[in-house]
Amino acid sequence: MILSNLWPETLADRLLSTLSVGGFAASNWMLFKAMGNWLGPRRCECAVKLLIYFILVGYFILFGNYAFRVGWANILLAIQMLLLAFACFRPAKTVHGEWRMVVAFGMFFMATLTLGRGLLGAFTDFYPSFLTQHPWNVTAMFMTSLLPLMVNYALLGGWHEEVEIAMHEQAITDAMTRLYNRRGWVEIGQPLVANANRQNDSMALLMFDIDYFKKINDTHGHDAGDRALQALGALLLAHRREGDVAARVGGEEFCLLLPGCKSDSAVQIDQRLRNELPAMATRLGFLVNFSCGLAMRQPGETLERMMMRADTALYRAKDCGRGRLEIAP
Repeated sequence: MILSNLWPETLADRLLSTLSVGGFAASNWMLFKAMGNWLGPRRCECAVKLLIYFILVGYFILFGNYAFRVGWANILLAIQMLLLAFACFRPAKTVHGEWRMVVAFGMFFMATLTLGRGLLGAFTDFYPSFLTQHPWNVTAMFMTSLLPLMVNYALLGGWHEEVEIAMHEQAITDAMTRLYNRRGWVEIGQPLVANANRQNDSMALLMFDIDYFKKINDTHGHDAGDRALQALGALLLAHRREGDVAARVGGEEFCLLLPGCKSDSAVQIDQRLRNELPAMATRLGFLVNFSCGLAMRQPGETLERMMMRADTALYRAKDCGRGRLEIAP
């Protein structure tokens, strides 16, 4: 009523209707942005945003012709929704396949209903007004209220799942080296050892300890000690095989679990790591060496028992002069 007193009724209707349609288009773009934050950068973001302006300008100009404005707005809105649906299928930084399919289905269904309204309004007499009791129009209006709830729930569900995964990864990852921490080592390693026992597969465990680590801290500073830890962690990550598990299990102690690995292959891995130490020393500005203990899985042995034997071999390597590998009996 207030707007009718300020402007002619047609202008008030035109402004409010245009803003309403523009808000719908803007919400599609905001949803597209949210998907980008969730799944990584999406293509066609500029197109989705540009369609907002086309919808607003075209709807305002064509407001006097109901068929034209309905066809223009609904067809362009449908294109926006289709772009949203297709954005769910591109490679992403996260998996969440089931959540993405819910979003894609919801947006595709909404696009189909919206496109149908646009075609009915522009090219037929079945949709002469906004509140026409045509089955397609009634269905579209009902589902346009229901499907966004489903899509938003899927987005929230995917985000919640991603947060849980991120928190779990943080809980089992060593912040200094980006390897597994002791908790992650046990969580990942125990099932692998149990499976090796069931299958009677070979398995090796290498335990490393940086030699004279306290001397590195005292001589070069604690920052140098941190860099030495990070360098050895990066070395283990670079030389592990697919399926191997690398972890920092103590202050300067690291473990490498090698499923399907025989003793001679584990010795070769230790040697390859040692061959990289001169290059590491060049990068760090000081020499880093390590002692290593190797334990091969025995029948029915647990991860903890393997670690105890590898640890015993490791200390024997230290007692024998450091910078060497010893194999547990």
